Amino acid sequence: MDPSNAGELIKNLRKEKGVSLREISRQVGVSPASLSAIEKGQSSPTLATLHRILKGLGTDFAEFFANPSGENTSPVFPSRNIRCVSDAYRVAELLFPKRDDFRFEMLFETVMPLESEPEWEVHDCDVGGVVLEGGPMRLEIEGVGEWTLGAKDAFYVKAGLEHRATNLGKNPLRLVTTYEPPRY
Repeated sequence: MDPSNAGELIKNLRKEKGVSLREISRQVGVSPASLSAIEKGQSSPTLATLHRILKGLGTDFAEFFANPSGENTSPVFPSRNIRCVSDAYRVAELLFPKRDDFRFEMLFETVMPLESEPEWEVHDCDVGGVVLEGGPMRLEIEGVGEWTLGAKDAFYVKAGLEHRATNLGKNPLRLVTTYEPPRY
């Protein structure tokens, strides 16, 4: 799927589900004006905001950006089939397709240096990861603490905790993250 038409697909999905713009905006904490601009392609949501919108519409990244080629039962996933979602700050590559037999989800993420703090995120699943290169990365977990991570440092965030990762370096930060259970 071409991420540039995500807004149109969100609008179609919202209408298909019979959910009003105001209803979904209230549910996911995005103003109706912002959601309308996203649907019209006049604004791009952050990945955290897109995740909340999709969750509110009963779907997820893997399904929303799925390749319509059907169920893949192979244990190998060629890079040419990887789906990407991105915002101005982060690129997330969905390494595995959505499958019922998977007990976790894995992403290859690239986090760009940012002048301001990224949004806080919270997930219904545990998140673990490892910094591959770049950084350093600051990991903040609300009410728990703040840490600086470098290459080969790993992290774990328990489900339900607000957190964010910031690239403190001048070059892109690359990491692999896993979500258990998968968010789909």
